[in-house]
Amino acid sequence: MDSILTFLNLEYVYLIIYDCIINTCRFSGDFSFLDKIRPFSIVISLLLFAGIIYIVVRIRQIRMEESEEMDEIIIPKGTEDIKRKKWNRLVDLASSENESDWRLAILEADTMLDDMVDIMGYKGEGLGEKLKQIERSDFNTLDKAWDAHKVRNNIAHAGSDHVLTKREVRRVIDLYKQVFEEFEFI
Repeated sequence: MDSILTFLNLEYVYLIIYDCIINTCRFSGDFSFLDKIRPFSIVISLLLFAGIIYIVVRIRQIRMEESEEMDEIIIPKGTEDIKRKKWNRLVDLASSENESDWRLAILEADTMLDDMVDIMGYKGEGLGEKLKQIERSDFNTLDKAWDAHKVRNNIAHAGSDHVLTKREVRRVIDLYKQVFEEFEFI
């Protein structure tokens, strides 16, 4: 293999290819073949350049439309006040001395979380299925939402057998609050 490479002179090969192109491409006098195709190549180059500009502009338009669709959460006017009132009522229930009010507060907070996830565009049978669809990178407080939802499920399924303490209620309501604040839902 080394003996072949010592005899192969790439400079000589390129010189032969160059001579072949120059000598065979000349048809007559001072005009070469390249001079004859130059106008066509300029037109084709300009058309391709215009096509590239059109494609770049169109891709930017599509990306802007996609970002507007993905970033926009449509919230009807006046719903912020309704959500704030609902949240305040829920906090009042959680601050009560009555254990049934605590249960109701957690159940209503979970309903608010379900509404928020619906607005975000996630679909499913229940909140658990919707939470499974969410990417952790899109939802920083996903673990907190799961933790709060599990407590809600224990309350819903175990009923009065599930013992709640005032401290546990505060912790769970705080988890919901952190989730809602991340998405400016309350």
